[in-house]
Amino acid sequence: MNAEQAKFLAGVLGQNLQGEWMHTYKVISAIPEAKKDYKPQANSRSAWDLAHHLAICDVGFLHAVAANDFGVFPGKCDATTIAALADWYKHEFPKALEKVLTLDGNHLSQIVEAWGMKLPSVSYVMFCNNHMIHHRGQLSTYLRPMGGKVPAMYGDSFDQKFGG
Repeated sequence: MNAEQAKFLAGVLGQNLQGEWMHTYKVISAIPEAKKDYKPQANSRSAWDLAHHLAICDVGFLHAVAANDFGVFPGKCDATTIAALADWYKHEFPKALEKVLTLDGNHLSQIVEAWGMKLPSVSYVMFCNNHMIHHRGQLSTYLRPMGGKVPAMYGDSFDQKFGG
């Protein structure tokens, strides 16, 4: 992938992520604090563990792209409540995305090794997108059994009208 292609791809993916992260913020925020330890099965992650993983990795992918180094991937944040985690995510994700969107094509086209793969750095922005949607979908299925409400994302949910 050349620098021009990498810059174009980052722009397209970044525009998509600007909408996606807001859906993720709504899903994290919808977790009832008193039920954050809920697991649908004994071997499942708890709602808290899944939300924490989702928030940390979303931000982590973007930090790694900005540094072209997965050694900067954060392991955790100091939040201990759902509200604090959602606030952390709401503050950190757009800031990290903005930084990625300012990177030049030469940076974004550099090959970066992570998890045994060697890909252009911008490819990990797609990983961020896919990872986010995957785990947000998992987490949204926890909400009703916990007594929460599923936010509208791409249209109405049973619990919320789109745009409401």
